[in-house]
Amino acid sequence: MRRTIATRLQKSFQEAPHVFFEAQIDVTAAEALRAKVNGRLAKDAARVSLTVVIAKACAWALARHPLVNSHLVGAPGQEEIVMNAAVNIGIAVALEAAPDDPTRSGGLIVPVVRGVGDKGLEALAADIADVSKRARGNKLRPDDVSDGTFTISNLGMFGVDRFTAIINPPQVAILAVSAARKQFVPDADGNPVARPIMAVTLSADHRVVDGAVAARFLSDLRAALEDPALMLA
Repeated sequence: MRRTIATRLQKSFQEAPHVFFEAQIDVTAAEALRAKVNGRLAKDAARVSLTVVIAKACAWALARHPLVNSHLVGAPGQEEIVMNAAVNIGIAVALEAAPDDPTRSGGLIVPVVRGVGDKGLEALAADIADVSKRARGNKLRPDDVSDGTFTISNLGMFGVDRFTAIINPPQVAILAVSAARKQFVPDADGNPVARPIMAVTLSADHRVVDGAVAARFLSDLRAALEDPALMLA
């Protein structure tokens, strides 16, 4: 697994001209939405995490910026951009090594959740929990890791303040999500208030995604997370 990861990521970083775009997002409203939905779920239902809300917001933003949801395919010098109608988001899952189990050598795998834009938060939470659990249990099927159009790598639960991620080809972008930290920001009256601020970094393939496209995508992602009602429009 480590050999495969090394080969794919080295190839991606060498062939795709990565450009990076960072945004600071106030997740007060996203956390409130998460808590509200979780308060209405059955006890045995999968909990809505911040990753779930971010995935839903990404799907909304990707539908508005289809270039970020595209693939680049073909031999060098003959590449073509393929626009994806579906929004299938890969969720990067870290695998723990098990010394007594040779089938679990650690590493990283990206199971895919399909049709994210068409799912509600409860259904999306169940799907992400399911594929993540099966990934850690080495029970993924081949179609669980295929046909992804965009990837989210969330290291916020590990306390990472900010990082960049390498694009998962043939996708053209990946979102690195860091921890939300309380920061003082001005409110509407200019008074300082403490808000949970999360740093996200979009890595994009500059052969497909220009700076303006990436900036607009991040702007819409921020808008959706800071005002989730927008995703209902």
